[in-house]
Amino acid sequence: MPRLSRDTWAQIRAEREAGLSFGLLASRYGIDKAAIVRRAKAEGWGDGTDAAEMVRRKAMAQVTGTAITDPEKRAAAIDTAAELAADVIRRHQAEAEQVRELLWRGLEAHRAAETLDDKRLAFETLKAAKISSETLTNLQRMERVSHGLDDATGKTEIVIERSYGVMEPGANGAGELL
Repeated sequence: MPRLSRDTWAQIRAEREAGLSFGLLASRYGIDKAAIVRRAKAEGWGDGTDAAEMVRRKAMAQVTGTAITDPEKRAAAIDTAAELAADVIRRHQAEAEQVRELLWRGLEAHRAAETLDDKRLAFETLKAAKISSETLTNLQRMERVSHGLDDATGKTEIVIERSYGVMEPGANGAGELL
């Protein structure tokens, strides 16, 4: 049985995770089917049922440069991608702080308002804070997904833990004690 290179094994894995059978891979690469099965099991390969997830991961690897096989270049690419992600997170934090400041300015102005016009002006500031918050949430969510910081489902799961158990949403949306 021929000894396969790291790149060939990577290709075999990619083809397996795209849905090719062990038998087909064994005949294509001239190796024992059991050798592929053992390696797949040891490395936790997918079987093609999660092809969409594999495409997403492979695309992110290409975008971030982590598909590079040279260890030093790969490490540098990972560091660069991590720094870009950190920059996005820092900018999101600064943007959120600006919206928070706008909200507090509106609340302070509303408390200090003595005339109806002052109250209306403060209310407009509060509306601007709400609109800014909602718009910023949408923009940041899209950016976090496009940078691979979050997944695209957009679903947030809230689990409330209490001393007597965990509440999870039931079929009708109401919480059920587990």
